Amino acid sequence: MPRLTELWALAVRLSTGFFWLYFASQRWFDVGWVRDLYTTAAANNYIPLYGELLRSLAGDWLILAVVVTAAETAIGFMMILGVFPRLAGCVGALIAANLLLTFSFCNCPWNTADAPTVFWFYFSATLLNLAVLREQHKLLILKRLPRRQSSQIASI
Repeated sequence: MPRLTELWALAVRLSTGFFWLYFASQRWFDVGWVRDLYTTAAANNYIPLYGELLRSLAGDWLILAVVVTAAETAIGFMMILGVFPRLAGCVGALIAANLLLTFSFCNCPWNTADAPTVFWFYFSATLLNLAVLREQHKLLILKRLPRRQSSQIASI
């Protein structure tokens, strides 16, 4: 892989990692504000099966918010540190796609005000995570130390 491509992959991975950490940090000390946001989106989602799933999970919004916050934090650190970045990209793409379906396809105040912005925000987050999933990450990755061969040890 050319050096410029490696730098581009690093920039995408780091920016996506900081994206997840920024949005996870919004809920690190207070998740109470998520309740109204989630229940409004669940109640007004117009995707048939997905909307029903959201409405059935609305009662457990606190558990859902804590799990998603922990997952977003883990994804952010994994991407920044280069620990299983493709796994982080895969899980990040799933979470971003879930946010896209939850908040872009509902009859909610934020969609009424600016639906294209909401849609493209979550859609671009999904694409960024898929880009991280696709790349071979060779720069700034935590790697295991190579093991010495027994013949090398014997000659020492």
